[in-house]
Amino acid sequence: MVPGGFSMEAAMNTSSADKPDSAGVTLYPPIVFVVCLVGGIAAEFLWGSRFHPLPREAALYAGIALAVFGFLFQSAGWFRFKRQGAEIKTNRPTPKFVASGAYRLSRNPMYVGFVAMLAGAGVAADSLPMLAGALVMFFYLDWYVVAREERYMSRAFGGEYEAYCRKVRRWL
Repeated sequence: MVPGGFSMEAAMNTSSADKPDSAGVTLYPPIVFVVCLVGGIAAEFLWGSRFHPLPREAALYAGIALAVFGFLFQSAGWFRFKRQGAEIKTNRPTPKFVASGAYRLSRNPMYVGFVAMLAGAGVAADSLPMLAGALVMFFYLDWYVVAREERYMSRAFGGEYEAYCRKVRRWL
């Protein structure tokens, strides 16, 4: 017996049916965001690939504006989740379905924010490698995270979530 009255054998023999349902995403998006940001910066220093679609000053201001928008939109989604009591970690079940605040504009404002921050940094720095990091983040989120989360939300909240999906876009 282990403390609390459970046997070690029983603890090791739990089936997946005993585990609560979730999206099951264990590679957390904030970690991938940091990897994409640091990877883009490192690639820029190693290979430097500048592009100039805008005058330098315009690119700087446009990039900063995009990154600030991304931070604010991501934060609005995060704070709405916290206020509503929804689970932020993608490998845990959530007791709440949030469709208010930033979630009226996008089903994934936190993820839109991550991509916008990375893209904004790439535009501000005139850096193709940093923009590539934004693209990697987008595809990771779209193909892996959001796909799993949407299946989970459909299972957990059924018709209410499906009606929400018909009204609110996945991204923007």
